[in-house]
Amino acid sequence: MSGKDRIEIFPSRMAQTIMKARLKGAQTGRNLLKKKSDALTLRFRQILKKIIETKMLMGEVMREAAFSLAEAKFTAGDFRHYSYPKCK
Repeated sequence: MSGKDRIEIFPSRMAQTIMKARLKGAQTGRNLLKKKSDALTLRFRQILKKIIETKMLMGEVMREAAFSLAEAKFTAGDFRHYSYPKCK
């Protein structure tokens, strides 16, 4: 600890009481921030889990859709001109 980090204070009981109150306030603030950080981390992980589940489901749906499209093309041939008459 360097000399710049020290608080110059007159050694008295009143100063000690003030410093104890400041220490208590700092500890309480740190504990509150830690609880908030933990809650935000937990919420982030829940959201991330939901995103991953949704991506996996979307992959399955896309795989099924691609297979259905291939099956339809195999059965009916090229049917693009029936589906999109004015699109190219």
